[in-house]
Amino acid sequence: MIDNIIKNIAKTAISSFKRMATSYPVARNANDTGLHKIEFTPKDPFQLVQKWYDEFETDNYIAKNSFCLSTAAKSGRVSARNLILRRLDKDGFVIMTDSRSKKVREMEENPMAAMTFLWVVQQNELVLSRQVRAEGLIKRLPYEEWKDIYDNEPLFAKIRAYLCYQGQEVDWDEARQEHDKIYNKFQAGNLDLSVKPDHVVAYKMKPDMLEFYESLGPRIADRVMYLMGELGWKEPRRIWA
Repeated sequence: MIDNIIKNIAKTAISSFKRMATSYPVARNANDTGLHKIEFTPKDPFQLVQKWYDEFETDNYIAKNSFCLSTAAKSGRVSARNLILRRLDKDGFVIMTDSRSKKVREMEENPMAAMTFLWVVQQNELVLSRQVRAEGLIKRLPYEEWKDIYDNEPLFAKIRAYLCYQGQEVDWDEARQEHDKIYNKFQAGNLDLSVKPDHVVAYKMKPDMLEFYESLGPRIADRVMYLMGELGWKEPRRIWA
């Protein structure tokens, strides 16, 4: 799956990414320099998350929604993996996963996690890079709050939910036989894939820190950080890139 994500991102970078435009002046040669600036800094940082998400114009769902999730066990050992964002809410990020996975074990042991989104495009022979980092608590959602996500899964994804024990060793030939068995039962009407397996779960991160990084060509990048306070989001701070 990760190989497909990388290939799709590379393919999209060459073609449809070019449509993401800004009005910033750009440097034209290696001897040019300057400071880039993130102009839009609303009180609610999720407005900026949504703006950048919407401006990443591509028909490639995977490229637009891929991000890195980092978790840590109680021992302090950190692990990271690329996932697909299932829903962007006004106050957080929703993922779907396997409750038997390493990531879930770590999120239950230590519910503090980090997410990183990277959107890179080619614009007028220059590279426009946007990164969003989020840190905060990540908690399991009740099924009624994300039932539509599972309901809208394609056939292969629902079969995967019944077939895979995420992170466990598997024999490929045995896995193929089990896949075909599940598929044949579904085709014969003996298996209702609309019924979610109990181990398929969803989590939502409501961050208490959001950081935005943007660079364009040979200009020094800009970063803006938001921190959550007792009464809501504090005023954004501009920090060195």
